[in-house]
Amino acid sequence: MNFKKIFLIILVLILGFLAYGTASGSLEEIAFSNIPYNYTSHVWIPPNQQNGSSLGGFYSIYGKGENFNFTIILPGAENTESPLDYTKDGLNGTGHINNIDITYNTITSLGAHDLKGAMFNTKFDGIFNMSCAAWTGEGNFSNNGQNLTGNFKIDGPMTDWKGTFNVKEDGNRIKLQMNYIWYPHGSPQKAKNVQEVIYM
Repeated sequence: MNFKKIFLIILVLILGFLAYGTASGSLEEIAFSNIPYNYTSHVWIPPNQQNGSSLGGFYSIYGKGENFNFTIILPGAENTESPLDYTKDGLNGTGHINNIDITYNTITSLGAHDLKGAMFNTKFDGIFNMSCAAWTGEGNFSNNGQNLTGNFKIDGPMTDWKGTFNVKEDGNRIKLQMNYIWYPHGSPQKAKNVQEVIYM
Protein backbone atom coordinates (compact mmCIF):
# COMPACT_ATOMS: atom_id res chain seq x y z
CA MET A 1 0.00 0.00 0.00
CA ASN A 2 3.03 2.31 0.23
CA PHE A 3 2.77 2.73 -3.57
CA LYS A 4 -0.39 4.78 -3.14
CA LYS A 5 1.39 7.38 -1.01
CA ILE A 6 4.31 7.58 -3.43
CA PHE A 7 1.97 7.91 -6.42
CA LEU A 8 0.30 10.83 -4.69
CA ILE A 9 3.66 12.55 -4.25
CA ILE A 10 4.48 12.05 -7.90
CA LEU A 11 1.06 13.32 -8.92
CA VAL A 12 1.55 16.54 -7.00
CA LEU A 13 4.92 17.04 -8.68
CA ILE A 14 3.39 16.35 -12.09
CA LEU A 15 0.77 19.00 -11.47
CA GLY A 16 3.56 21.43 -10.72
CA PHE A 17 5.30 20.61 -14.00
CA LEU A 18 1.96 21.09 -15.74
CA ALA A 19 1.59 24.54 -14.20
CA TYR A 20 5.10 25.41 -15.38
CA GLY A 21 4.73 23.99 -18.87
CA THR A 22 1.45 25.67 -19.65
CA ALA A 23 2.11 28.93 -17.84
CA SER A 24 5.42 29.54 -19.57
CA GLY A 25 3.73 29.60 -22.97
CA SER A 26 1.19 32.36 -22.32
CA LEU A 27 -0.22 34.57 -19.61
CA GLU A 28 -3.73 34.60 -21.01
CA GLU A 29 -6.31 31.98 -20.05
CA ILE A 30 -7.64 31.86 -23.60
CA ALA A 31 -4.23 30.86 -24.89
CA PHE A 32 -3.77 28.45 -21.98
CA SER A 33 -6.85 26.51 -23.10
CA ASN A 34 -5.24 25.86 -26.49
CA ILE A 35 -1.71 24.92 -25.46
CA PRO A 36 -0.84 21.22 -25.97
CA TYR A 37 1.90 19.70 -23.84
CA ASN A 38 3.74 16.43 -23.40
CA TYR A 39 6.27 15.94 -20.62
CA THR A 40 8.16 12.78 -19.67
CA SER A 41 10.75 12.33 -16.95
CA HIS A 42 12.35 9.74 -14.70
CA VAL A 43 11.01 8.86 -11.28
CA TRP A 44 12.81 7.21 -8.37
CA ILE A 45 11.07 5.77 -5.32
CA PRO A 46 13.48 5.31 -2.40
CA PRO A 47 13.12 2.34 -0.04
CA ASN A 48 10.57 2.79 2.74
CA GLN A 49 12.44 0.61 5.21
CA GLN A 50 16.06 0.12 6.18
CA ASN A 51 16.74 -3.03 4.16
CA GLY A 52 14.23 -2.28 1.40
CA SER A 53 14.99 -1.69 -2.25
CA SER A 54 14.25 1.32 -4.42
CA LEU A 55 12.25 1.43 -7.64
CA GLY A 56 12.83 3.44 -10.78
CA GLY A 57 10.78 4.24 -13.81
CA PHE A 58 9.21 7.15 -15.65
CA TYR A 59 6.10 9.26 -15.77
CA SER A 60 4.39 11.14 -18.56
CA ILE A 61 1.85 13.91 -18.56
CA TYR A 62 0.11 14.99 -21.71
CA GLY A 63 -2.92 16.99 -22.63
CA LYS A 64 -4.19 20.33 -23.84
CA GLY A 65 -5.04 23.33 -21.69
CA GLU A 66 -6.97 22.48 -18.56
CA ASN A 67 -7.36 18.76 -19.26
CA PHE A 68 -4.52 16.33 -18.86
CA ASN A 69 -3.68 12.63 -18.64
CA PHE A 70 -0.81 11.00 -16.82
CA THR A 71 0.88 7.62 -16.55
CA ILE A 72 3.48 6.26 -14.16
CA ILE A 73 5.37 3.11 -15.14
CA LEU A 74 7.78 1.27 -12.84
CA PRO A 75 9.30 -1.54 -14.95
CA GLY A 76 9.72 -4.74 -12.97
CA ALA A 77 7.59 -3.66 -10.01
CA GLU A 78 4.86 -6.04 -11.12
CA ASN A 79 7.21 -8.90 -10.20
CA THR A 80 7.51 -7.83 -6.56
CA GLU A 81 4.15 -6.26 -5.76
CA SER A 82 0.73 -7.78 -5.30
CA PRO A 83 -1.35 -7.69 -8.51
CA LEU A 84 -3.96 -5.89 -6.42
CA ASP A 85 -1.51 -2.99 -5.90
CA TYR A 86 0.48 -2.77 -9.13
CA THR A 87 0.57 -4.35 -12.60
CA LYS A 88 2.79 -3.69 -15.63
CA ASP A 89 0.14 -1.28 -16.96
CA GLY A 90 1.19 1.11 -14.19
CA LEU A 91 -0.84 3.97 -12.81
CA ASN A 92 -3.08 5.92 -15.17
CA GLY A 93 -5.08 9.02 -14.46
CA THR A 94 -6.82 12.12 -15.69
CA GLY A 95 -7.07 15.60 -14.28
CA HIS A 96 -8.55 19.02 -14.80
CA ILE A 97 -7.16 22.42 -13.83
CA ASN A 98 -10.10 24.57 -12.83
CA ASN A 99 -8.18 27.84 -12.47
CA ILE A 100 -4.65 29.08 -13.07
CA ASP A 101 -3.21 32.48 -12.17
CA ILE A 102 0.29 33.55 -13.11
CA THR A 103 1.89 35.71 -10.43
CA TYR A 104 4.81 38.11 -10.56
CA ASN A 105 6.87 35.53 -8.65
CA THR A 106 5.96 32.90 -11.25
CA ILE A 107 7.48 35.08 -13.96
CA THR A 108 10.64 35.84 -11.98
CA SER A 109 11.07 32.13 -11.19
CA LEU A 110 10.71 31.21 -14.85
CA GLY A 111 13.20 33.92 -15.77
CA ALA A 112 15.68 32.39 -13.35
CA HIS A 113 14.99 28.87 -14.75
CA ASP A 114 13.69 27.87 -11.31
CA LEU A 115 11.12 25.18 -12.11
CA LYS A 116 10.38 24.39 -8.48
CA GLY A 117 9.90 28.06 -7.65
CA ALA A 118 7.57 28.52 -10.61
CA MET A 119 5.47 25.60 -9.41
CA PHE A 120 5.10 26.98 -5.89
CA ASN A 121 4.51 30.59 -7.01
CA THR A 122 1.78 29.83 -9.55
CA LYS A 123 -1.78 29.88 -8.25
CA PHE A 124 -3.87 26.97 -9.51
CA ASP A 125 -6.44 24.42 -8.42
CA GLY A 126 -8.05 21.33 -9.87
CA ILE A 127 -9.09 17.72 -9.50
CA PHE A 128 -7.68 14.32 -10.46
CA ASN A 129 -8.67 10.66 -10.76
CA MET A 130 -6.28 7.73 -10.88
CA SER A 131 -6.32 3.95 -11.04
CA CYS A 132 -3.79 1.17 -10.81
CA ALA A 133 -4.30 -2.58 -10.62
CA ALA A 134 -7.38 -3.12 -8.43
CA TRP A 135 -7.58 0.29 -6.77
CA THR A 136 -8.92 3.69 -7.76
CA GLY A 137 -8.35 7.13 -6.31
CA GLU A 138 -9.47 10.71 -6.58
CA GLY A 139 -8.60 14.05 -5.08
CA ASN A 140 -8.14 17.75 -5.48
CA PHE A 141 -5.25 20.19 -5.25
CA SER A 142 -4.92 23.91 -4.68
CA ASN A 143 -2.01 26.33 -4.60
CA ASN A 144 -2.59 29.91 -3.40
CA GLY A 145 0.96 30.94 -4.31
CA GLN A 146 2.23 30.13 -0.82
CA ASN A 147 0.70 26.78 0.12
CA LEU A 148 0.16 23.74 -2.11
CA THR A 149 -2.39 21.50 -0.42
CA GLY A 150 -4.94 18.88 -1.32
CA ASN A 151 -7.16 15.99 -0.33
CA PHE A 152 -7.17 12.42 -1.57
CA LYS A 153 -9.18 9.24 -1.25
CA ILE A 154 -8.12 5.78 -2.42
CA ASP A 155 -10.43 2.77 -2.57
CA GLY A 156 -8.71 -0.59 -2.71
CA PRO A 157 -10.01 -4.15 -2.61
CA MET A 158 -8.58 -4.66 0.89
CA THR A 159 -7.64 -1.21 2.25
CA ASP A 160 -8.95 2.33 1.85
CA TRP A 161 -7.05 5.59 2.42
CA LYS A 162 -8.28 9.12 3.03
CA GLY A 163 -6.36 12.23 3.98
CA THR A 164 -4.73 15.54 3.23
CA PHE A 165 -1.33 16.59 1.94
CA ASN A 166 0.74 19.75 2.12
CA VAL A 167 3.71 20.26 -0.18
CA LYS A 168 6.48 22.70 0.80
CA GLU A 169 9.93 23.76 -0.29
CA ASP A 170 12.68 22.57 2.03
CA GLY A 171 16.01 23.88 0.74
CA ASN A 172 16.84 21.91 -2.39
CA ARG A 173 14.20 19.34 -1.56
CA ILE A 174 10.43 19.16 -1.59
CA LYS A 175 8.77 18.11 1.65
CA LEU A 176 5.40 16.38 1.57
CA GLN A 177 3.51 16.38 4.85
CA MET A 178 0.67 13.88 4.92
CA ASN A 179 -2.08 13.34 7.45
CA TYR A 180 -4.32 10.41 6.60
CA ILE A 181 -6.25 7.43 7.84
CA TRP A 182 -6.27 3.90 6.46
CA TYR A 183 -8.67 1.14 7.26
CA PRO A 184 -9.91 -2.24 6.00
CA HIS A 185 -12.05 -1.71 2.91
CA GLY A 186 -15.48 -0.43 3.86
CA SER A 187 -14.76 -0.33 7.61
CA PRO A 188 -13.86 3.29 8.51
CA GLN A 189 -14.66 2.58 12.16
CA LYS A 190 -11.36 0.63 12.24
CA ALA A 191 -9.33 3.56 10.92
CA LYS A 192 -5.74 4.17 11.99
CA ASN A 193 -4.31 7.69 11.92
CA VAL A 194 -0.94 8.32 10.32
CA GLN A 195 1.16 11.49 10.07
CA GLU A 196 4.10 11.23 7.74
CA VAL A 197 6.75 13.47 6.23
CA ILE A 198 8.40 12.43 2.96
CA TYR A 199 11.26 14.27 1.25
CA MET A 200 11.74 14.42 -2.49
